[in-house]
Amino acid sequence: MIDVLDLCKIYQLGNVEVPALIDATFSFDRGEFIAIMGPSGS
Repeated sequence: MIDVLDLCKIYQLGNVEVPALIDATFSFDRGEFIAIMGPSGS
């Protein structure tokens, strides 16, 4: 099993920080596939 705790991703657009992922916590087992998608589908 893989546990992910408090995962964050912030993009820098010039002088502005854009949070794309804030404190995501999840786990998954061997053989499982996961996707992290936002409103845009990215």
